[in-house]
Amino acid sequence: MTGKILKVKTGYNPNSSSIGVDMVAFFTVGAGMTVLFNVVATLIDGIHAKQRARPVEAKQGTAQGTTEAKPA
Repeated sequence: MTGKILKVKTGYNPNSSSIGVDMVAFFTVGAGMTVLFNVVATLIDGIHAKQRARPVEAKQGTAQGTTEAKPA
């Protein structure tokens, strides 16, 4: 027997390969995408809320709320 295992470390070692750099980049990009998604969703919701709040103008010659039949 030439050697024995003294200790086992769990997790990743950023010095052993590029996985340590990749993990930081993945977490950073993931957090950035989450923030970006929420900002865009808020902007789109705000635009739709303004459109829903704007009153619909009645077209000329039509009366809203009447049940009269239009002549053909």
